[in-house]
This record gives sequence, C-alpha cells and structure tokens, in this order.
Amino acid sequence: MKNISAFTLNIFLLVSISIITVDKVSAQENGIFELKNKNKILSKTNAKKSSDRQEFYKLSQKLHTTAYISNNSVRNTYGDGKVQKITFSDSKSFSILNNNDYNEVELITITLKNSSDLNNKLDLTSNKNLGKLKYVFIKCYFKCTENQIDNFIASHPNIRVFYRTETPS
Repeated sequence: MKNISAFTLNIFLLVSISIITVDKVSAQENGIFELKNKNKILSKTNAKKSSDRQEFYKLSQKLHTTAYISNNSVRNTYGDGKVQKITFSDSKSFSILNNNDYNEVELITITLKNSSDLNNKLDLTSNKNLGKLKYVFIKCYFKCTENQIDNFIASHPNIRVFYRTETPS
C-alpha cells in the first residue's frame, strides 16, 4: 500500500514539473521574447496578456494597411484605409510619429541593424498620436538582450513590447 502511494506521488510530481516547464517555454515561442512589464501592476488584463499572443501574430503576419518609414519620411503606404501598422527600417525616424496622426495604428515594427541603433531611444509615453497602439515588435540584426531593449524603449504598461534576434539573409 505504501509503494502505491509513493508511485502515485512520483507520477504527480513528474506531471506537475512537465506542465510548469512547458508553460515557461511557450511564453517565448518562435524565438520572440516579450519584455516584462516594468510596473508589475497585476490586473485581469495583464494576466490574460502573458499567454495570449494570437492578436499580435495576426497583426504582424497578415496583410494590413502599413506605412513604411525610413530616413525620416514615409517611403510607401500599402493597403486601403487607415494605417494599422508602421514599419521602421531605421531607428533615426521616430520623430515622424509626433508629426503625423496615427490613431488607428496597433503595431509598430522596428528593425535595428547594429547595436549603435539602440542609442536612438523610442519614447512612446508622451505621444498622443498613437491612440490604439497595442504592440511594438523590435527585430535586432545582432545579439540583443532584454536589458538593452528595456533601455531602448519607454512605453505605457498597456503596450506590449516583443523582440527577436534575427540574422538577415
């Protein structure tokens, strides 16, 4: 009888550890990491945000009206209707966000080509032109760390920041 209880306890512990490990791995799926919230404010929405990435993936991977910005100007806009995505090909063009009305933008994608691009910081805390912004996705073409990304961007707690290290082809 004692052996059956020990066996059951071992199985329970093994399953519990497996579930915890799988949960941590899925929080960083596809090599895309999420910057932790600096304010650590717990709410129902923050608890939901930690595991729900479906809306982010839908915005980042499907076609939406997108403005492509580089050299401090809008190079192209593809799609019809209001701009929902902004893609920066450099980190020197952030001032354009203060000059244009991008109230419908939900995702900003930024490509950082080298570590010196981190010196051009992005501050979204005082920008009133981005009323619906939900996500910022930063692609580093070099090895970047969570601390570097955290120092690079300042945003509201309701804006989720994702980053990824990529090797350009």
